[in-house]
Order: sequence, then C-alpha cells, then structure tokens
Amino acid sequence: MKDLDIIYPGMLRLYSDCPLKFYWRYKEQLSVPILDKNFSVGKNLHALASYYLKNENIDKFEAVLTEKEREFWLFLKSNKYFNYSNSGVERNIISRIGEYWIGGRIDAIMRDSERFYILDYKTGGVKDDMIYDFQTMVYCLLFESYTEGKYPFSFIYLDLKNKREVRIDYNQILNKEYKDRILKLCDDMENFSRKNFTKPQKCVCEYAKICE
Repeated sequence: MKDLDIIYPGMLRLYSDCPLKFYWRYKEQLSVPILDKNFSVGKNLHALASYYLKNENIDKFEAVLTEKEREFWLFLKSNKYFNYSNSGVERNIISRIGEYWIGGRIDAIMRDSERFYILDYKTGGVKDDMIYDFQTMVYCLLFESYTEGKYPFSFIYLDLKNKREVRIDYNQILNKEYKDRILKLCDDMENFSRKNFTKPQKCVCEYAKICE
C-alpha cells in the first residue's frame, strides 16, 4: 500500500467497519481518543504473562493486582499451554502477503510434542466463532510464513472474561481462504476514494462530526 508501510489486523477491522473511519485514522492521521476500560487491565496482564513465561520473578507484580486483574491472572496462569515449551513471547512478525506487508504482535508461541500454539489473551471476551476474525487470519498467515509452513499449529484465544478458550486448528484450506480475504480487503483499502463513499445517515461514531 503506497502510504501504509505495514498493515495490521486493527486496520483491516477498522476498514471493514467503516472505510471513512479508516480514511481519517490512517490516511489523514487524525487520531480520536477512545476510552477503553479493558485497555489498562489487558496491558498489565500481558506484561505479567510475558515476565512469567520468561521465568522472571513476578511476586511484586502479583502483590499489586486489583481484584479483577487477579481473577483474570489466576485463570490465565493456570491454562495448560503455559506448561508447554516457550517458543516466543510478545513476538513481532512481519511478512509479505501478495503485494502487501502485513504485521502483528503475538502474545505467546508455545509448543508441545505435536504442534505449535499461538496464544492471544482477551480481557473483553471473544465470540464462539473466531475463525474469520482479522486477527486470526493475519496471525495464522504470518506464523505459517515465519515457520515456512513446516509445522502444524493452532490459534488459541484465551477468553479471560468468560474463563474459556476458543481454538482454531489451521490448515491449507484456511490458508487459501485467509489469503483471498486479506488480499481483497487490502486491494479495497488501496483503491478507496473518499469522494465515492457516502457516510451512513445515522452514523454516531467518533468521526461523525468530521465527516459532516
């Protein structure tokens, strides 16, 4: 993409939600503050998990967790994947898919005797079906490129809010579907023209006044 060096899942999600939102945020670089009560909790838990998987002492961090953070952390720490072999924590991966550079930051990569597991922690919950979520598609394509397709792997969402996991077992059928979907959306983003897009009449998003 001419004016975007690297495309991330959040960009794809925003464009899919509303091309004008994408235009203002990434083409015109107009950032609008959005309050997210889960952001601080998620940031703390991601940092804690990173230290834990690196076998660092986390006693002082656990001692200052809020009640909500502690509840989430106890569930996260007890998941079976944290007992597997650690192959990477907070790993940035960038790969070329078609004509575009796609990137992402994986929370953790674990491995047992059979396969790799891409872990993603969610404090706000996840849907039952995440197979075509942009994060799923991008991270799976990135990881396959990173490992040159040599190893079987699964994408695991750890839903801290509802204390459950959502698992997607990656395969070559999904590979083709993911590439087709991502490349089509990237092409649409590349060719988007504001003058050819009509703002929804009842739009009340953070960019509504700018659009007017």
